[in-house]
Amino acid sequence: MKLLLILVQLCIFSQNVSASTKTKYYRPTALAKFTGYALKTELKRIITATHSPNSYGQLYKVYLKSDLDNTYDGDNSIVDIYSERVGGRDSYNYSNRSDMCGSYKKEGDCINREHLFPQSIFNKRAPMRADFFHVFPTDGYVNGRRGRLPFGEVRVAHWSSKNGSKVGKNSIGKYTGQVFEPIDEFKGDVARALLYFAIRYEDRVASWDHVMLNGTSDQVYATWFLKILLKWHKQDPVSAHEIKRNDHGYKFQGNRNPLIDYPKFAMMIWGNTVSN
Repeated sequence: MKLLLILVQLCIFSQNVSASTKTKYYRPTALAKFTGYALKTELKRIITATHSPNSYGQLYKVYLKSDLDNTYDGDNSIVDIYSERVGGRDSYNYSNRSDMCGSYKKEGDCINREHLFPQSIFNKRAPMRADFFHVFPTDGYVNGRRGRLPFGEVRVAHWSSKNGSKVGKNSIGKYTGQVFEPIDEFKGDVARALLYFAIRYEDRVASWDHVMLNGTSDQVYATWFLKILLKWHKQDPVSAHEIKRNDHGYKFQGNRNPLIDYPKFAMMIWGNTVSN
């Protein structure tokens, strides 16, 4: 009963999609009987059944609507989580199709499609490659500096982007290899995108190899990495930009990111894992 009340209370009106739309999509009363990894699997069923994959090339087209800056500077440039300077003037901006990469030599040359879950892990296969919810528009050069590094927290940066994103050795947990750290404003965005990926592709991830994975279809991520994602998820709550982007993703490919609509799902699924 307590779980049911939590789910029902989470059905609040958002900026662009009504509470009734989200209630119809998730059917909270039916979800109320699930928790832990069973909840993850049920959410996977929902977001897979409604996912109508688009081509990789169509991502650039939707970015010109989904990622326009109506939140930070309000200048209608494309929000790039690797270059946006929250509360300050951006070092460079992208605003139209002609800014899309191409080739690049330095920051500010062009924007491209950043797979927060590196596409080399799944050999660029569909539908993962063009899944809007983990493929973000970012500066091409910074994207290249991140490469396929896991995300983490850096104490001493070996390299920094113009907005303060960093590359260096991970400073928390057992993993001490090289990681990429976005600025605080976008850490929750990254975490929710990667947790979405763990839900949507739980039936595929167990066979893939990367330091951030643990080789299972339930927990999906290595404990050190999962703790970072859940920490970022809690410290950086869902923003107005994420809500808008989620709604555009819904229009674009028919499904949604449950961690943006219902942030408490993250701890309901993985909370017991990180507390042990």
